[in-house]
Amino acid sequence: MRILQEGDRGYALAPERGRVEVVYEYRTIELEESNAKVKNVLVGVDAETGEILTVPAQSTPKLKAARDETKAKVLSVRMPRELDDVLHLVAEHFHRAPDQFSPAVIRYYLRLASSNDGLVRRLSRLSKTRLAKGKFQESLRLRVERELHDWVLATAAATEGVNQSDLIRGAIVAAKEDVLEDRASRRKRELEAIAQAV
Repeated sequence: MRILQEGDRGYALAPERGRVEVVYEYRTIELEESNAKVKNVLVGVDAETGEILTVPAQSTPKLKAARDETKAKVLSVRMPRELDDVLHLVAEHFHRAPDQFSPAVIRYYLRLASSNDGLVRRLSRLSKTRLAKGKFQESLRLRVERELHDWVLATAAATEGVNQSDLIRGAIVAAKEDVLEDRASRRKRELEAIAQAV
């Protein structure tokens, strides 16, 4: 794949004018559906009018990520302060900042559970432990893609005595057991790989 650079030239079709020369430059693009602005997107601009005529393939992932971000949903949960401590300890174990790594840990467990009924039962069971049922003094907001959000809501609705907050609190306790108590070496290795990517 050829990577275009700012200042490169090419050609594109302009409405009612046919083939015209374009110059590639970085611009801020506003997404039509959400009005979100995406900075630093390489686009082909009409050399005469400055009108954006084309978006090269290399800019497509950036625009897709911005569209996906606008579609993301938020799961909110109240939890004991001790679970916040657990998230910090897990992040420290992998030498990562909790604000960046903790959401990835919770999403990891929820994604695994979405294809593993046994893990759903485990998260449900762990959400009933003393650690997860303390005084709910902390709030956590977790951004997830729409599919995972819908799965959490559907699973909570279909599982007796479980709500979305229980699944998230259970995921945090599972991370404590798997990482801090060394109960699941495979999951610990997978979380290590996630930590390296965050």
